[in-house]
Amino acid sequence: MSNDSDTRRHAEAVLQFNRFYRKFLGTHVGGLPPMPYSLTEMRILRELASNSADTAAALARNLSLDSGYLSRILTGFEQRALIAREPSKADARQTLLRLTEGGRAAYAALATAAIGNIESMLARLTKDEQARLVEAMRVVQQLLS
Repeated sequence: MSNDSDTRRHAEAVLQFNRFYRKFLGTHVGGLPPMPYSLTEMRILRELASNSADTAAALARNLSLDSGYLSRILTGFEQRALIAREPSKADARQTLLRLTEGGRAAYAALATAAIGNIESMLARLTKDEQARLVEAMRVVQQLLS
């Protein structure tokens, strides 16, 4: 078997896993109570909550989002009082974003529901299986980073 056919077979296996995992997440996330936020909105809240980004430019870069789409989401967050914008003291061209108290509460509720959902899924596995799964996920992240 040539290297090209090995690579193709491996690429097909990666796509198959991706389809499986998307279906798996769709099935299990569907078990959560209805969420008032899209997956993208939840990712943005997480970035803001973890202080991984404090500007729209950083959010767009970190999450690979279109800046126009992100702007519309941020405007909606501001209208729902989830975020506040304030001018940067270091660079007047930048506007800093932060979660409001309501935004932190909304994110905390989402995070709690997500962790509970994952804990339920992991509870079906033995401790050794859980450790193997987490290690496999770490390896995937390491190899693809």
